[in-house]
Amino acid sequence: MRFFILLALACCCIESKAVVMRHDISVERYHVEKMPDYIIDLPHEGHGALIAKQWIVTVAHTIFYDYTGAILNIGSQEYQVEKVYIHPNYLKPRKEILSGDMMPLMQVLKSSSDIALIKISKPVSNVIPISLYSKSDEKGKILTVFGKGATGNGLIGENLDTKALHQPNRFQNVVESANGKWLSFKFDSPHNALPLEGMQGSGDSGGASIIYQNGIPYLAGLSSWQFATGDMSTFKGGLYGTTAYQTRISNYYNWIKGVVGS
Repeated sequence: MRFFILLALACCCIESKAVVMRHDISVERYHVEKMPDYIIDLPHEGHGALIAKQWIVTVAHTIFYDYTGAILNIGSQEYQVEKVYIHPNYLKPRKEILSGDMMPLMQVLKSSSDIALIKISKPVSNVIPISLYSKSDEKGKILTVFGKGATGNGLIGENLDTKALHQPNRFQNVVESANGKWLSFKFDSPHNALPLEGMQGSGDSGGASIIYQNGIPYLAGLSSWQFATGDMSTFKGGLYGTTAYQTRISNYYNWIKGVVGS
């Protein structure tokens, strides 16, 4: 549990379920009535996205224990987890780097492959899976990111006490870098920001980042972590200027297809 909390704080939101907003925009503008049906709540915390009738993709650090046999609510029905496939290059940070200077943790996070696939025991019948974004042209495109955990704003950062409210929200940001394993974006202050500019927060891990093309949603990223420097005890997530990192779906497209196809 300590590992999970520190990871969620030390990264752009190493755990997907929260939205940090502009301080000058009404919070109601970020609210959504309900999350898209293809976004799935995981057993402990965080999200995944339904990408095929029996498959959910998420970030590996949301797999806190053996989820085999766990029940997931998808649409209006319950489904049982059959098996979890964690990417072989996922690195779980050692306990000794979860305190003190944050740079060793940042190095581990950046070199890790933070992605996992969850197979459920029977095909989903009442929800349409989201398609994967397989192109490598994400830079400069607008992401729409969903979450329902801790909230806050860019002046004061995220408020962890709000995480239990589970208010569905969404924000937008522009892909600043699309390189190798990661998509990244910066939480700009209002004079450089999108109307619904935002940042993922604690509880957002595995949250879906969507690129819309002709009104059709494509899964481009999964909320993973947030870059930070200094001592971990003084870290405050979700401030203006913070850079977020998202697992880049296009980089893992062949791995996903290889596992799902098997």
